[in-house]
Amino acid sequence: MTDVATVMVAKRSLSQATEAAAMRGVHTLDRNSYYTGKGTIFTTPMSLINKREHSAIPIDCNQAVIDVMLELHNWSVDNTAMKRHELAGIALSDFSCDGTSIEISTYSEVRFPFTIPFTSVHSSYLTASAGSTNQVQEGFYLFGIRLH
Repeated sequence: MTDVATVMVAKRSLSQATEAAAMRGVHTLDRNSYYTGKGTIFTTPMSLINKREHSAIPIDCNQAVIDVMLELHNWSVDNTAMKRHELAGIALSDFSCDGTSIEISTYSEVRFPFTIPFTSVHSSYLTASAGSTNQVQEGFYLFGIRLH
């Protein structure tokens, strides 16, 4: 039972790290794409009248992969309660960025508190995946402040 609980808690910690890395990566704004063709003062009222959805915020994929790796590194060396000491380290196994969303996969080795009886197994590998898209919230914006 101890091994099962250790794996479950370590899996949750790995999932939290993966989600945090995805969120950090999705917040890397591609300034050139974002400010190209920026609307006028009538863009937001017209989109509300026409019930047009806001487009996703563009992501700088080159910076996003760096930010994802930094976040995973921070989780790997963290000694607080958020990261389980049973995790040997968190590695990025897959990164996908299409300019508006990010999907990542990670893995880590989890060390059991003791060797499983009748085997020589003392660790296992866990995987986690997360994805995220950054979109503008609905509402009326005046000088960058959301009024609705």
